[in-house]
Amino acid sequence: MRESLKQVQLEFATSLLHTNAETALLARLAGDVAKNRNRVAHYRDHLRHTWHRALASAYPVLHSLMGEAFFVALSREYGTADPSRSSDLNRFGSRMAELLEAWPPTATLRYLADVARLEWVLHRARYAADAVTRPSSRWTYATVEALENCSILFHPAVELVHTSTRAADRWRMFRSSGEKPALSDADHPQWSVVARVGWTPDVLVISENAFAMLTELRDGATIGDAHRSAVSRDASFDFDRHWHQWIRHGIVATADVRRSA
Repeated sequence: MRESLKQVQLEFATSLLHTNAETALLARLAGDVAKNRNRVAHYRDHLRHTWHRALASAYPVLHSLMGEAFFVALSREYGTADPSRSSDLNRFGSRMAELLEAWPPTATLRYLADVARLEWVLHRARYAADAVTRPSSRWTYATVEALENCSILFHPAVELVHTSTRAADRWRMFRSSGEKPALSDADHPQWSVVARVGWTPDVLVISENAFAMLTELRDGATIGDAHRSAVSRDASFDFDRHWHQWIRHGIVATADVRRSA
């Protein structure tokens, strides 16, 4: 009996994902076949609505860029390809960029996958923990020489994002105007950092060099070492301007002198 119940549950779940798989389930169920088919369809419609609602919440700009009908089709495609494995629907949708790159209707529209990649990071940032510490005021205007042997920790919401198109500009322009932006050099790559001041995530577009320095700092380099690398790539790199920007946007949670072992 237990194995039979498990089999029915599996067939029910499969039928919700794939309409053509419901025949085996209907053969097991008691009662009128037509009524049972309608009941399964009701559950399937509810599941698809849940997919759409969760994905539209995580990807509001992608939703608007694609339009309602296209996004409905996308949400069904995504839900079938990558069903939720958690009761927390805030985790549902993590592989959207991968699907957009592979799904034939969107595979040639690289900007959609890039916008999705950025929006998922923003979605994660919204629910990330808050920083336990803040950089003290003495760090804000410290010189690079004073920070030479310091390492930093990012705010838990901070993530670095590199896209092959101008996803951050597209996201910002659409969010401010509500219209699809006409971008020149739209296929130009972009480097950005997602941060959260208070409880509102935002995107800061940065240079490739600043992105590389932040990557080194994230991976444990001291400020002195990361700065020397940045200057070797571009002698005009302005550390003070970037450092103040990183503090102001809540990217740096703490800076401390690295202790030798």
